[in-house]
Parts: sequence; C-alpha cells; structure tokens
Amino acid sequence: MKTNIIFSLITFAFLINLNAQQEPLKWYTLKEAIELNKKQPRKIMIDMYTDWCGWCKKMDAETFHHPAIAAFIRDNFYPVKFNAETHDTIEYKGKKYTNNGMGQRPPHSLAVELMNNKMSYPTIVYLDEDLNLLSSVPGYMNAADIEPVLVFFARNFYKIYPYENFKHDFDKTFKDSTVFQDKVHWKSFEEGLKSNKKKLIYFVHPGCIDCKMMQKTSFQHDSIAKYLNQHFTCIHFDILSQDTIEFNGKKYFFDQKQYPFHQLAVMLSNGQINLPQIIFLNEQNQIVSSVPGFFPVKNFDILIHFFNEEAFKTLTWENYIKQYKSNIP
Repeated sequence: MKTNIIFSLITFAFLINLNAQQEPLKWYTLKEAIELNKKQPRKIMIDMYTDWCGWCKKMDAETFHHPAIAAFIRDNFYPVKFNAETHDTIEYKGKKYTNNGMGQRPPHSLAVELMNNKMSYPTIVYLDEDLNLLSSVPGYMNAADIEPVLVFFARNFYKIYPYENFKHDFDKTFKDSTVFQDKVHWKSFEEGLKSNKKKLIYFVHPGCIDCKMMQKTSFQHDSIAKYLNQHFTCIHFDILSQDTIEFNGKKYFFDQKQYPFHQLAVMLSNGQINLPQIIFLNEQNQIVSSVPGFFPVKNFDILIHFFNEEAFKTLTWENYIKQYKSNIP
C-alpha cells in the first residue's frame, strides 16, 4: 500500500478546532496554574523570560502566536509566563522563593532551581501533573522546533524512551517527504478474519499522532514487519469507520448516538479505548488481549513474540521481558 505523506508546518494541526486557532494563548501566573491543576490535573509549561531578552520577545510574538502551537499548548498544558528576574515571593511545593537582589541582573531563586542554575533565556520549563520538574529546555525555538518537544511531554513519550530516539521517530513519521511503502501486509476485517493465523488488529484514528508514529516506525522495522507477516494476519482498523463489519456472527456498525467510535472497536477493547491500541486474536478469532499504548521498536518486538509464542499462558509480561533476547539493538 503506497501513500503520499502530506505535511503542514505543524503536523498536529488537524487536531485543532479551526475557530479556536485564532484565539491568542492565555498565560497564567504559576500560582494560578497550580490552582487550576488542583481542579483539573495537567502539565505546566513555563516560559522563563526577562524584560531585556530579545529572543524571548521574538519567541512570544512568533512561536507562541502560531495558531496550531497556541491551540496545542492550550489543550495540553497550563502555560505560565515567569519573569526570571521578578522580585515577587513565590510559593512552589510548600517552599517560598525570593530574589535576593544581588548582582547586576539577579535571577529569582525559583528560576535558578527550575533551570538548574543555567540562566539562559528563553528557557521553557516543563512540569508534570504533580508539579515535578520534567525538563528545562533552553534557547529560542520556532514553531517547527518546539513542535516535537511539546508532543514529547504532552503525550508522555518521555516515559517511554529518550528524546533523541523520539525525535528520530517523529521526524521519520512527519517530516520525511519520500513515498511511504508499508512493509506490513495489512488486510481488511472481512479478508483478515478468514485467515487461519493469529490476528493483530491495529486501531487507528485520523487525529492520533502516536498511531501514525508507531505505524511508520515500529511496524516498519524490517525484522518486525517480516515477523508479523509470517506469524500474524494484520488488520488495520479505523475506529471511525462507517463500514458495517461482521465479527463472530454479529454485525457491528458506527452509531454516533451510542458511541463516539465504531461499535466493534468498543467491543474488542471492552469499552477501554486508549490509542494506539492493539487487539490480539487467536486462530479461532477469539480475543486474547487488548494492549493500549505506544511501543517503540524494541518493546514492540518483545510484545509480538510474547503473544505469538503464547508466553502469556505461563509467564507474566514482566518476567517475559527479563528473559527475552531481542536481536534489535
């Protein structure tokens, strides 16, 4: 299956309500963001700036005013403007921070802590939902530069693998303009269910960044694609499909009044859809497991062997990981 990859400047722009794109980004104080986080937990993004910093002004005027960037930040973070030289007393995680006023341009003690004493402006600081420091990223970034960083933290890729690996996969997925040749032999539901092999059903959604990345990286690895084609029948399933699909003697269809997704996706996942998601079926088309989440190449290699070898019958996932010897570096 060949498809041409089409790119906009911001690859996740399709997720955004077009009317909302024109709204300027609303900035909070750290105190306000912490209060909002108590009611609705969300990561916090802090723009560390100074009044004299020209690159800070440029990033504010251009990067943070890019409609897609602003909308993505609005939907995934509480954005905070923090003057790194403020003389305000600020409370953070039960401790009060001040500016001792020493030196020509004295930094605030909280800025020093969050920036690891590397006072470079602008710097973007990322906090998790529990207000723990995830990272401080120094330097001016345009919209294209900050895009993968925002996705890395917002979509919790930082929990899975290092930024350098993520950036490689992100660029390969969204910024490689070559014609994409899928190495996995995907089947339709109707065709796939006739197979006497085990089945791997891959849930996809037009707006799922993680799904696109996994399909164009983990599924595209030569040894993984070869193993999948040999041992599984792989079914590509758009959970917004309008098709009526028969599965094990029952017909399923998309009924937006009942569910926001196809009825079959809801049934196969037991109502717990968390994209990307893989459903494993045995040779008789019985559900073996529903596995949510993004799997980088090496982890995905372990996963497909775990289910093909039916190791789940005797081993826990954790124990299987310890004993599995992957050929993928």
